[in-house]
Amino acid sequence: MKTAVISLGGSIISGDPLDFELILSLSKKLQSMDDFDHLGIVVGGGKLARSYIEKLREFGINENILDEIGINATRMNALSIASFFENSNTKIPETVNEAAELMQIYKFVVMGGTEPGHTTDTVAALLAERTNCKILINGTSVDGVYDMDPKKHPDAKKIANIGYADAIALSSRSSTGAGPNVFMDITSLHIAMRSKIRVFVINGRILPEYESILKHQTTDGTVIG
Repeated sequence: MKTAVISLGGSIISGDPLDFELILSLSKKLQSMDDFDHLGIVVGGGKLARSYIEKLREFGINENILDEIGINATRMNALSIASFFENSNTKIPETVNEAAELMQIYKFVVMGGTEPGHTTDTVAALLAERTNCKILINGTSVDGVYDMDPKKHPDAKKIANIGYADAIALSSRSSTGAGPNVFMDITSLHIAMRSKIRVFVINGRILPEYESILKHQTTDGTVIG
């Protein structure tokens, strides 16, 4: 059984409220393919989450509560996106185990966050691990992993292939410096490393990338692993 997981960052799908044209195009692209049996899609919160969190933080609202609000935003986004797929769940799972069980039934399973402290990437990595999936596509706002933040450094170089340990070191270094350029959080990278999950970091808005990875495991982005 061929399975894959996509981590769809909130920045990719964000619009006002969502970029429904992109979501429609992506759903059509994925549903036209027969190169996998089951596909899990983990969705971020995007502008919906930020609009609540940033404003409520000004009032000193507890960070754990803000995390819960963000999780609910991801689930609203996930249900919206799931509506564009046939042979997909109509109720959003709240845990990785629930999603894994649904992936035995549906071809497409869409979910959001699970618990405070777990990013979209971490949930996606856990879902891939739980379903013995070896392909994780991380759709981000940049077209791969760079040695420096490409938005701040025009001379930043894209890395075509990088090992888990080096990716973890780069993520750690980026998250502590000024202007973080964190392509994936450290927890998700550790999960990928321990279960030997190949991670493809791509610009999530470039739809041919998904097909290239799912068909041939090739990308113009970055391969981790």
